[in-house]
Amino acid sequence: AGTPLDEMPELSRVGEEDHSAHTMMRFSGHLFFTAGQCFPALIRMWYNALDRGTALKVEAFAVNVMSPMLLAKEMLVIQESSREEDVLSVRGSTKTREITAAYTKDDAVLEVVLKVPAAYPLRAVEVDGTRRVGVSEGKWKRWALSMRTLLDNSNASLLDAVLLWKRNVDQVFEGVEECPICYTVIHMVNNTLPRLSCHTCRNKFHSACLYKWFNTSNKSTCPLCQSPWYS
Repeated sequence: AGTPLDEMPELSRVGEEDHSAHTMMRFSGHLFFTAGQCFPALIRMWYNALDRGTALKVEAFAVNVMSPMLLAKEMLVIQESSREEDVLSVRGSTKTREITAAYTKDDAVLEVVLKVPAAYPLRAVEVDGTRRVGVSEGKWKRWALSMRTLLDNSNASLLDAVLLWKRNVDQVFEGVEECPICYTVIHMVNNTLPRLSCHTCRNKFHSACLYKWFNTSNKSTCPLCQSPWYS
């Protein structure tokens, strides 16, 4: 019987003729699994740079061996984090490779689905808003983009993406307005709220968005009302 990829193989007998090849093969599998679990975005970048022949072999290994184990661990983390009294409920299935998060507030129910590819984390997760009553299509697209950006560009877990979506919904129900530059409440990179306020029009911006606006426009004015910006 094979040793699970998440178990560290014994390396003390490496060097013995009968054990070196088998042990190093197990160690390589364990290392690849651990990298996929801890650094999914980096593994995806590495995979995308492979030649076609090597990429096909790596993907076959991921589909048949690594991805089911990674998804099972992600599902376990999600189940352990769920609380019945919370406005957020999350359920998932390793068979369909889907994670569904539902946000319930009074009579409003919002729902988002993460569709995990068979070759995860080598291929990107899809985000779909299945129930979005009362939320514009544009806002949903921005929330989905923020989740995909988090998963694609950082080594975040599937639960991290769900919690980012929850924070965005939380802020909307609490009346926090979106940043007029990126049109999101939670910044997609540093997870901050719009806090820098224009003294004239009173609109609030993410500091990172405002800094980028100053640099690209070569102006020190409010992006909306064009009044001079001062701290």
